[in-house]
Amino acid sequence: MAEALYQFTDQERVQYETTPLPLLVLQVIDGEYHVLLASDEYCKMVGSDRESMLEYLNHHSFGRVHPADVVRLATFSASAIKYPECHLTYRLSIKGEYHTLFAHSKRIKTEDGTILLLVSYFDLGNDQSQQSKEQSESPNIDLLTGMPNVSYFSKFGDDFLRKLLKQAGQVDVIYFDISSLHSYNDHFGFLQGNQLIKKCGEIIRASFQEGLTLRYVDDSFLTITAPSQLKKLLPEIQKKVADFSADKVTTVRAGVYQVKEMESATSAVDKAYLALRYMGDDRHKAYQVYNTSVKKRFEMQDYLMGHFEEALSQNWLKVYYQPIFNLYSKKICSFEAVSRWQEPGKPALKASHFIPVLERSGLVYQLDLHVLDHVCRLLNQSRADNLPTVPVSINLSPSDFNIDGFTDQVVGITQKYQIPHKMIHFDLIAQPMASDQQRLKDAAASLQKQGFQICLDRYGNDNSDLSTETLLEYNFDYLKVDVRSFNTNRQRAKIILASVINMSRLLKIVPVVKGVEDRAMLNFIRSLGIMLTQGRLLAKEMPEEKLSQERDNFEIAEERALFSGFSHINVLDPYLETQDRLDNNFENPRPSSIFIIQSRQGKLVYCNSAFRSWTSRLGYNDTEAFVKTCNGAATGNYSRLWTAIGQCKQVNEIAQFDWITDQEQFKVRLQLISKTDNLTAFLSDGYKVKNRTPQKDYQQLIKDGGGLGPGKLRLALLENSNVGLFWKNAKLEYLGANQRFLDYFGLQLKDILGEVSCPDPTDGLQTIQGQEEQLLKDGVALDDYMTDTDKDKHRTFHYFLSPIYDGNSICGLLGFIMDVTSQMDELTQLRVEAARDPLTTLKNRRSFDRDFGYLTQRDISVMMIDIDYFKTFNDKFGHLYGDAVLKKISEALLHVYGIGHCYRYGGDEFLVIEDFESKDRLRKNDQKVRKHLEQVKILDLKFDIHISAGYVYGQAQTPDEVYEMIREADHMLYKSKENGRNQISGGPSRYN
Repeated sequence: MAEALYQFTDQERVQYETTPLPLLVLQVIDGEYHVLLASDEYCKMVGSDRESMLEYLNHHSFGRVHPADVVRLATFSASAIKYPECHLTYRLSIKGEYHTLFAHSKRIKTEDGTILLLVSYFDLGNDQSQQSKEQSESPNIDLLTGMPNVSYFSKFGDDFLRKLLKQAGQVDVIYFDISSLHSYNDHFGFLQGNQLIKKCGEIIRASFQEGLTLRYVDDSFLTITAPSQLKKLLPEIQKKVADFSADKVTTVRAGVYQVKEMESATSAVDKAYLALRYMGDDRHKAYQVYNTSVKKRFEMQDYLMGHFEEALSQNWLKVYYQPIFNLYSKKICSFEAVSRWQEPGKPALKASHFIPVLERSGLVYQLDLHVLDHVCRLLNQSRADNLPTVPVSINLSPSDFNIDGFTDQVVGITQKYQIPHKMIHFDLIAQPMASDQQRLKDAAASLQKQGFQICLDRYGNDNSDLSTETLLEYNFDYLKVDVRSFNTNRQRAKIILASVINMSRLLKIVPVVKGVEDRAMLNFIRSLGIMLTQGRLLAKEMPEEKLSQERDNFEIAEERALFSGFSHINVLDPYLETQDRLDNNFENPRPSSIFIIQSRQGKLVYCNSAFRSWTSRLGYNDTEAFVKTCNGAATGNYSRLWTAIGQCKQVNEIAQFDWITDQEQFKVRLQLISKTDNLTAFLSDGYKVKNRTPQKDYQQLIKDGGGLGPGKLRLALLENSNVGLFWKNAKLEYLGANQRFLDYFGLQLKDILGEVSCPDPTDGLQTIQGQEEQLLKDGVALDDYMTDTDKDKHRTFHYFLSPIYDGNSICGLLGFIMDVTSQMDELTQLRVEAARDPLTTLKNRRSFDRDFGYLTQRDISVMMIDIDYFKTFNDKFGHLYGDAVLKKISEALLHVYGIGHCYRYGGDEFLVIEDFESKDRLRKNDQKVRKHLEQVKILDLKFDIHISAGYVYGQAQTPDEVYEMIREADHMLYKSKENGRNQISGGPSRYN
């Protein structure tokens, strides 16, 4: 059945017919075009009424089209249905004169699925005379600009150059190019782009009236002229073009070749073009003259392009490794892989010499995949040799992502060598064009989705404005700040660098400072709390064979996990504008530090100047002596320190205590910021509460009651107690509260005084308030627990409500409240652990006794399962991957046997106890489990997980006999291992 013509709604019809552009709306049915609508402006342009024009167009007549353009128009018609957008310039007779029209076709889909073509037109002008008509029909004239074209140049260029060179003695060949016209067209459309091309031609031709100017190729123009004042003329040309352009920015640049002896015009143009390309992306340069530097660069380019395949196959492209140091651990935490071109017998070339060439030629992706393959092979070999490894970052070019399936090739290489994606970081550089920015964004998102870490490289170099624009669009994992252009002797440079670091942390992007080449810079970035650093001062890049000398200084996996937990901590105070901060090197004016605890021993990894001053006031020569005392002492201030550390059981939990000396009382705040199985990291800061006067006669104070009057007791409860306090009158209006109570619920005292209820009370506060009126009636104190959820944070409070009496009547109440979340969570966890394994959710060995009621006096099978070479796997890939394997085994067991029959027996051993039907069914279930474990995705890798199993079946009469069957199954398991693993062994139990 033939497709019906599309029926426009009244709104659509009005919209298309009244559009300010000449427009035709077409539909293609069975390969044939049907013109459905013509806009008022189209009818006006061709000088015809709508009805007549539609009838003419639907007869598919080309009678008014210039004969030379009929074939091109027919080709355009066929292309319009294939592509989302396309365009054509052709000539159409209007009122007896040929007009040059620019046609732009756009394909759309309506709500009912009909495909329509919207073809808009722009009249570029008519031919005023027979001479202009002849020119437009000439193959030597560009239709858009009316200027000579490349065909004209091919025929007459050599003659013109020879004649001009004879007259002037020297000729300038100038190659003009419109900057980023592709991006301009994307923003403003082809119509505006063609208008800009036309205007550029007019401006350039008017500026060199004595020379030959022609439209050369696409958005480029060529001028051959006597020695010109280009340096003087070009700024005016650029201004006129920019003023005309829609964005007021797009303009032209030029390459110049000065001809002094006769050579072919084509050769001269090629050299002018090379001069233009020599400028690259340097937007500050308007033109370049062909000289020795240009010549050498392109000779080098020819050499590199001619030998690239050979360099790959002969392994001339070497990989070097630039260490990245963790200033906190004082160890190498990762490397940046860099390329070197080392042809035998020739000096080595740095990446900056050959990568730009490969980028322009579209071949750099081969180099980047080569480096990735080399790095992955190294990591794989190091793992096989049981050598320590750290992540490696690899530079990628944005042009890599022009290659279809590039990301798939990246993943394929990592899968080939079974490299966890967290071990590979990719460095990207921001690009100047909007289209490139979007491609960069999509590429980074794709890689991050695969689990790779992405770094925005070279921030602070020559593209900071582009990098900032990129940061607005999406999140990177790391930001590499290049400090080689910063001078730490200048205060303004310090302000800028500190602000960039502060910005990075506020964006939750880990800053990496690169280019550290002097001690002053290193000391300054230490004061900013920078953790990750690279540069020649710390270590130069090294070949692969020298890595073995540094392996003892590699961070271990647990250290990396710990430091990643607080890599976003900002030790800088946000008040950067204060004079004190400027004088204090931007550091937090409060004593701040970061320290790590392992087995009740602390290690200081960061501290600021104020912290060092504070420890000096305490009488220590240096911070090392202070830490040593903290690790050894167990009384007074040190006891309170370790108690506070013990109170911080959850990340982001804060504990505080008073550090008291004869001279001062100092409030210390601790916050747990990261933890692993064996390590915990804390951030500390503090402030002086008050000066203290040493008490000289302690015994006299005891006789006088210790001076503990009601006022001092009240002050201690309000300021120093870790218990939240509040009190209300008989009307249940708040009369006061201490800071701890206000902090619990994010309140301010001024907002609750005189109020019965807090603003926007949480569920927990509403629970308490619901009981207050009853307490005033019966006078019975309350002791209870309540839960509270605020911003997805679940907390448990233990609270007490006590009446306050005036004589025999109750005049108010006093509330005490304590946060017991960590204690309750720990209790809940203990309850869960009593029955369930927390990692796999399977029942654990504690569940046996409870289950023995149904395990005895019935036919059962008992199977013990062990993961083959699990320890080796854990050692090679880390506990994170090992835990994921245990979870996958658990999922497979649960899928086949069900929750009631599976136990995690311990470590990598599992137990399955179920009713016994037959050996055949038992072995079929075992095969089902193994099938589930083929090519299992473990985080970002894929593995075949192999297991060994042993089983027995029979009927146990007592719990002891069940245990005996478990031992028998374990014996059968070891038979499977002795016979080569990855199999199952078993038979009847002696209780069969």
